[in-house]
Amino acid sequence: MWAVGAQQDASGLWHTLTEHWDGSGWSVVPSVDPGAGGNQFYAVKANGPNDVYAVGQQAGSGFPNTALIEHWETAWSVLASPPDASATILPLGVTATDSTLTVVGQRETDTAPYTTYVAAGAPSALTIQSTPNIAGEENDLFGAVTAADGTTWTVGWALDITPSVHAPLILKGVHGEWSAAANPRFPNLDSGLEAIAAVPGGGLWAVGVTSSATTESYTTLIEYHP
Repeated sequence: MWAVGAQQDASGLWHTLTEHWDGSGWSVVPSVDPGAGGNQFYAVKANGPNDVYAVGQQAGSGFPNTALIEHWETAWSVLASPPDASATILPLGVTATDSTLTVVGQRETDTAPYTTYVAAGAPSALTIQSTPNIAGEENDLFGAVTAADGTTWTVGWALDITPSVHAPLILKGVHGEWSAAANPRFPNLDSGLEAIAAVPGGGLWAVGVTSSATTESYTTLIEYHP
C-alpha cells in the first residue's frame, strides 16, 4: 500500500513524500524532487508491487509550474509530461492500466478560469487531450478511474457563475474522446465530486460534498452509475 503527499523543510520549500505499508508498518521511501521551486504529490495509483504511479506538481523558477509524474518499479523515477508553456498544470488524480496512464487535474492561467486537464496514453508518451468545460467558468478534475469495460472516468466540479455555486462534473473518455456525462444537479447548492471508484464486476461510485439549503454546512454526496 502506498500513500503520497509533500513535506515542507525549514526554509519553506516543499518536497515529494511517499510512504509504503509492508503489512506491519509504514516507512518513508525516497522519491525524486525535480522542481527547484518545490514539488508536491496529490494522487497515487498502484497496478502491482512494482508498477505504481504518483502525480502532482513541480515548480521551477517562474511561470509555469508543470506536471510531476513519477513511476515506481524498484525505485521512483520521473516520467516526461506533455509540455504546455502557456499554463500552469496541476494534476490532482491518476488512473492506469498495464499499458496506459491517465492524469487529470486543472490548467491554470492568470487571465482565464481554470479549465479541465487530461493527459493520457502510453506512460512514456502522454499527450494532452481535448476535454469539455461547462459554462465557461472554473472547471476542475480531482479523481479518475478506469472502468471494467476500459472506459475512463474523471470527476470534479464546474462553477456556475450565475448563482455562484459549483455543480458536480463527470467526464467519460473512450479512446481519447471525452464527453460530459449527465449526472444529478443540485440547483443553488454548492456541490462537487472528489473521487471515483470502479466496481470489479461493473458499476461506478463517486463521492464528494454538497451544501445545505438551510445552513452553511456541507454534507456527503454519493452518486452511483450502474
